[in-house]
Amino acid sequence: MSSFFSLLRGGVRLSLLLAPRDTPSQVSPWPALVFAFVAWLLVLPVEWVLAQAPRTFELAGTQTFLIDFALTLLAAFVLVALTQRKAMWMAATAWLAASALLPSASYGALMWWKPEWADHFAVQFVWLLWCAAIVLRLAAFLAGHRFGRALAAAALSCLVASVPWLIASPDDFIVTDWPEYWASNEDDEDYYDEEEDESAWLVQPEATLYAQPDLLNAQLDAIQPQRPGVVDMFVVGFGGDGEENVFRNEVEFLRELATHRLDAGDRQFSLLNNAVTAETWPLATATNLERALAGVAQRMNPDEDILFLYLTSHGSEDHELYVNQPPLPLDQITPGRLRAAFDASGIRWRVIVVSACYSGGFINALRDPRTLVVTAARHDRTSFGCGNTSAITWFGRAFLVDGLNASRNFRSAWLSASRQIAQLEEDEGYDPSEPQWAAGEAIGTQLEKWRAGLPASQTIAFEPAWVPPEDAEQEDDLPADEAPESALESMPESNEETVE
Repeated sequence: MSSFFSLLRGGVRLSLLLAPRDTPSQVSPWPALVFAFVAWLLVLPVEWVLAQAPRTFELAGTQTFLIDFALTLLAAFVLVALTQRKAMWMAATAWLAASALLPSASYGALMWWKPEWADHFAVQFVWLLWCAAIVLRLAAFLAGHRFGRALAAAALSCLVASVPWLIASPDDFIVTDWPEYWASNEDDEDYYDEEEDESAWLVQPEATLYAQPDLLNAQLDAIQPQRPGVVDMFVVGFGGDGEENVFRNEVEFLRELATHRLDAGDRQFSLLNNAVTAETWPLATATNLERALAGVAQRMNPDEDILFLYLTSHGSEDHELYVNQPPLPLDQITPGRLRAAFDASGIRWRVIVVSACYSGGFINALRDPRTLVVTAARHDRTSFGCGNTSAITWFGRAFLVDGLNASRNFRSAWLSASRQIAQLEEDEGYDPSEPQWAAGEAIGTQLEKWRAGLPASQTIAFEPAWVPPEDAEQEDDLPADEAPESALESMPESNEETVE
């Protein structure tokens, strides 16, 4: 037992780039195996954080531990062989395994705190440099004053330990998830229908492209100008992914909502990627959105009118909104480009809702005293309910169908949606998406003025244009005919509801 703790102390000292103090005479493989196993246990919660919910533990992931331990044995053998200290093979293996504890714990704590840094080159490079420095310090200890021999031994040992991982995953310095410890249903065909749906492709892509100016102008010509002395709301819907009808349903319901509940019947514009609507509505592209905002702005009074933009699609960890209409190669929408489009249009009062995974990453770029930004998820979280087994996303149902439809108050709708989605996620065992709210100090008063002028109206039913097939599994969304009970059903309609 004394040799065990001696080896542990030596490994910790190595991780601090200090030489071991004690050199046990006889060492069995067991201390090294125990240290390696503990380091592996430290990695598990990190991989849990980085994997997408819902997760299940994969026993096959233990192969990674076994491969890593075998490489540690081999790297230690290279060190002792080149430094002519072969009798210390097991001691060197134990020191290397114990020296990984502090780097693994530090990396794990960082990933737990900032999981979005997992793919940052600087973080991976510093971690790799630390590990290389540990190997060099051990080589120098074993080689004594022979610095050239120590440097050669350390370099070859690092190559032996790293090259197999780099071959397995050439895009990453640090490979701790091959084979995966945690399997995510995000990669499961039951979770996302990844089979290519040729029906989503445009029949005549070139003709559709050339028709865009006419389709844009037709919608713009149909927009009625603002009413003097009235705070009007102009509504723009954007459905980004043409391969999933759930986004079409959301944009089409937004049109009904704008017409019957938001008093914006002739003051709205729709952009949608979908093969069914490609001949009647403009495509949802970054360029069309810029042109739509500029055109709608000409019908608005910038001093009083509000533009409500609702974007729905997938989102990436890099905070890009997915724009997809096969077979066309389309630009993705970034927060910076969206902000630039609004600024160029001259629209001052803005309500921007982004329904997508990682959509909280749009907030900082869009902040403004006259702007309200609502997102379906935090900057580092996914949202749920997309796919071709859903009639509408969870956020779309909670915020539009059960929120604004019931109250016409953006703050109340967001609070209700947040509670409803949190309950659904808890029931399904998913990580909370945590919808976000960021309101500038001036936008709340303007929304109150708009709401004060709304005529009385009744809530409307959600009747999707596209209904999932009856045999589609609905594990990740509620059935189309079983909408969740809204927390706002009993809330009285009033223009003096919660202040934004």
